Amino acid sequence: MGVITYHIDGTDCEIVTLDSLVNHLGLGTNLVHKVIEKANKKGCRRVWLITTNDNTHAIRFYQKRGFTWKAFHKNAIIESRKLKPEIPELGNDGIPVLHEIEFEYILG
Repeated sequence: MGVITYHIDGTDCEIVTLDSLVNHLGLGTNLVHKVIEKANKKGCRRVWLITTNDNTHAIRFYQKRGFTWKAFHKNAIIESRKLKPEIPELGNDGIPVLHEIEFEYILG
């Protein structure tokens, strides 16, 4: 029904992907909480992730779950397209995909 992938590097834990086949049943929230729990046990100081500016669903989702907006990487996707030209120009709701937003959840 859902999957989350993450990577622990020292004291940082990055959520790489979060995918759910069902919405509004708490599956994504439970998966995120499991990663936070695992990161805490491994001695991480934070869990972090990056999403694009068009992903308004994810922006709301993570903020509602205690993640804070850490950084805004203006025009980062323009650089990413040099390596991955398949990244679309327009994303969710017809919003131009240009920027990356970094969120973090401080453990401790």
